[in-house]
Amino acid sequence: MNIRIKNKTCYTKWKRTADVVLSAVALLLLSPLFIGISIAIQLDSKGPVIFRQKRVGIHKTHFEILKFRTMYADTPKDMPTHLLKNPDAMVTKTGAFLRKYSLDELPQLFNILRGDMSIVGPRPALWNQYDLVSEREKYGANDVLPGLTGWAQINGRDELEIPVKAKLDGEYVKKYGFWMDIRCIFGTIFAVLGHKGVVEGGTGMMQKRYEKKENGGRKNIGPQEILSGEKMAAHIYKAQKGQLLTEPKKALITGAGSYIGTAVRQWLSAFGGHYEVTELDMHGDAWRSHDFSKYDTVFHVAGIAHADTGKVSKEQKQLYYEINRDLAVETAIKAKKSGVKQFIYMSSMIIYGESIRPFHGRRRITAMTRPQPANFYGNSKWQGDRSVRELEDASFKVCVLRPPMIYGAGSKGNYQMLAKLAVCMPVFPLVHNERSILHIDHLCEFVRLMIENEETGVFFPQDASYADTSSLVALIAKAHGKKIRLWKSLAAFVRLASLTPGQIGRMADKAFGSFSYEMSLSEYTKGNYRVHDLKQSILVTEKGSQKQ
Repeated sequence: MNIRIKNKTCYTKWKRTADVVLSAVALLLLSPLFIGISIAIQLDSKGPVIFRQKRVGIHKTHFEILKFRTMYADTPKDMPTHLLKNPDAMVTKTGAFLRKYSLDELPQLFNILRGDMSIVGPRPALWNQYDLVSEREKYGANDVLPGLTGWAQINGRDELEIPVKAKLDGEYVKKYGFWMDIRCIFGTIFAVLGHKGVVEGGTGMMQKRYEKKENGGRKNIGPQEILSGEKMAAHIYKAQKGQLLTEPKKALITGAGSYIGTAVRQWLSAFGGHYEVTELDMHGDAWRSHDFSKYDTVFHVAGIAHADTGKVSKEQKQLYYEINRDLAVETAIKAKKSGVKQFIYMSSMIIYGESIRPFHGRRRITAMTRPQPANFYGNSKWQGDRSVRELEDASFKVCVLRPPMIYGAGSKGNYQMLAKLAVCMPVFPLVHNERSILHIDHLCEFVRLMIENEETGVFFPQDASYADTSSLVALIAKAHGKKIRLWKSLAAFVRLASLTPGQIGRMADKAFGSFSYEMSLSEYTKGNYRVHDLKQSILVTEKGSQKQ
């Protein structure tokens, strides 16, 4: 037996007791769900509800694992999914849904109850996966009970090569104990219900990932009489048509296809031809030969944002500086030499560091707060921010925007994770925090005002009211006709997650920490860019998400 496991005998006994109690309670509470899933499987395709398969257990013994059947009954039984010729064609419609949310694994609670498995441990290998079993033997990973979820499971799942998967299982054995199990449990929750990428204010030039757009189980939202996007922009144009300058303004957006750039282009295009907008792809060298001299304003949104700054190579870090700083400066210099009057740079609140941890008060940025980036991403944005402002002179205005988290229909990052939680969870932790956020419509109108008024300086746009995570989730649920209960007792789990080292702790801090601008920093006297209140912003966001 592995020495690490042998020295943890007391914890192993305690863990087994917890497995029995938790699996029994879970089976009792989830029995209605088991019944519903069973009926859905039967209606979808012929065959048994439960799929049984021979797997490798502790000390390389064998047992029969239980799963809800997700494939057609004639699918080869003892072959890993990734080795099937066309696995997608063999998965039933119900099976695809069960796999997406890992609901097909629920019958393994019976395996846990009878001692074949644990809640946390290396995922049990197929009896004929000799290569995986052999690799695990090198790390002593065959000497613990296999689990419903595990360290390798939350770090790549089936995408991992066998040596990598076995090594991760070895890391679990090496760190075997209460805190490692807690990390795996919270990691599983975030992996299933949320995206792994958490980005605040990302602006574009990220690697594109092609995913199927699915409704994610959300209820349809009824029609709302709240204007948003291009319709709201057209409404503003109609109301302010007589106040706009007679000469149309020409704007170049450097960073084609970005979320922010596309939204701003569509917004400006709704102003009856008053703004002539062009998007420019900044990949490669072709942009350098583009004629900038015909534009009044260059709005620079090209940049890289990243969710997990703890897993980036030196080469990748350098790329952040090349894009967020060097490309921005080169673009600004070209704009200045071409006679462009105004350069708008999308910086970020991230230059001030990170949010304060949950339950540790609030962190509010004031006019006296100095930028203190906490990582290379924030530092690359700060260097870009500072460098482009040094180019300003009497004939070349530089306008820098430092927005907080940007959200809206189709946005990425924290908001989408919260939206998923809001529509599928009956309860949510009640944690009081304070966040500055910015709806995409508000950003678009703010950018328009910067162009229209030919502004220069540093600006801090944000919504008219602060958000706290729990209330935000409740508003999202309400937008879908659901009521979510906020429980103060669940705050203890947030506190525990925040104290957990690594990605889980960082994600908990991002979701429930406090990070805000002093509201006076965001006031703008030459126009009202806040066209919605918070409730309206959530409604139009969720309504728009239904159309994505």
